[in-house]
Amino acid sequence: MRNEFALYSKDYATNHVSITGEDKLDRSKGGVLLFLHFGSFFLSGVSLISKLSVNYTAIASTRNFSAMRKGDAEFWKDVHKTANKLYSRKMFLSDGENTSEMLSYISEGNFIGSAVDVAEIGKKHKFRPFTFLHNKVYLQTAPARLASISKVPLYGMTIVYDSKKDHHTLHITGPYDSQDVDTAIQGIISDMEPIVRNNTDQLFHDVFRLFSFSGIKDHLITPAQKKESIGLVPLKRLKTELPKSFSPRYESNITAWHPHRDFAYSLIKEIQPKVIVELGVHYGDSYFTFCQACEELELETQLFGVDHWRGDKQAGFYSDDVFKEVNQYNGEFHSQNSSLHRMHFEEALNLFEDGSIDLLHIDGSHDYKSVKKDFEDWLPKIKKGGRILIHDILVEREDFGVKKLWKEIQKSYQTESHNEGFGLGVISFQ
Repeated sequence: MRNEFALYSKDYATNHVSITGEDKLDRSKGGVLLFLHFGSFFLSGVSLISKLSVNYTAIASTRNFSAMRKGDAEFWKDVHKTANKLYSRKMFLSDGENTSEMLSYISEGNFIGSAVDVAEIGKKHKFRPFTFLHNKVYLQTAPARLASISKVPLYGMTIVYDSKKDHHTLHITGPYDSQDVDTAIQGIISDMEPIVRNNTDQLFHDVFRLFSFSGIKDHLITPAQKKESIGLVPLKRLKTELPKSFSPRYESNITAWHPHRDFAYSLIKEIQPKVIVELGVHYGDSYFTFCQACEELELETQLFGVDHWRGDKQAGFYSDDVFKEVNQYNGEFHSQNSSLHRMHFEEALNLFEDGSIDLLHIDGSHDYKSVKKDFEDWLPKIKKGGRILIHDILVEREDFGVKKLWKEIQKSYQTESHNEGFGLGVISFQ
């Protein structure tokens, strides 16, 4: 990204950027363009100026520079200097400008761009919950309210780079009525969904993690607390607000485990495990459900994923690319409490003491002999009060023996069956 910024100029924008939706901009009114930290929002602004001849600047902040590494802070300072030379006027600084100056600029028929996915150190914002790619995220509403006060439209702005063609496409969506801010922002980010979904490498903020409730709670403006009546003891404030339902941040095309994610979240909330082990991670839909649930529930859980990541006869064999993808995601988002172990299940037994695992998920080879061996090998590792989950208990295929084993287990243990999808069995050890 640093090398790219060195190239950006008005000439570069003129020759390397196409704009779709330009006819949607009402230049007689001006407006506010909202964007996520996706692609080069800086190049987006320069393109509006060089290709459409609109007056444009952005709202920026320098608050977070103090928390960055020195090299990163210097880079972003240089970006601000370059933007100030190329934009129609110097950028407004959210930590220094008077709001009346921004309103005056907009009311004169000019355009301002602003990110909706930023939280500034030492500053509180008005965040509201929105749905983005099937997740609940909290985004700023203050920039949009500038448009509301000025009675100008809101627009969405997203830019995508095609490396094969060495070309960028700037997408403009809207206009949206700024008098209904929440509906407008939801409409804008819904317009962005198909673009972001197909170009996630260009999203350089993890909106699902940074802008979850736990990620923004220290920056959130909350209603003033009502004064308690004399003699009444106020209730202790909860540490955080827990999600009412599970919204997965990670999802592969392997959908077999998807019907069980809400149950897994509820189970982890109930038993609050200290140690979770999964045998058979594959693409990680179940494993990263466990990881995300522990993070959102603020549990100090240690998670271990065990798999040789080569596949088998039932699931099919696959290349190292699967492990690389899963390992990269784990490293980026769950490295503090999750570790992946590329080995056979029996090799991993020595990593755990007997009676040390609170929750074990078995989803490896599904022939009868293999799944029975996995169950019997790992049974001593389960803690009193722990659980074992076994996937695919409903599958009827000649090479699947899980259903047969499950019928045997039901005769000897306390169990419950979840019959969604391919079925999930739960064994409780009281």
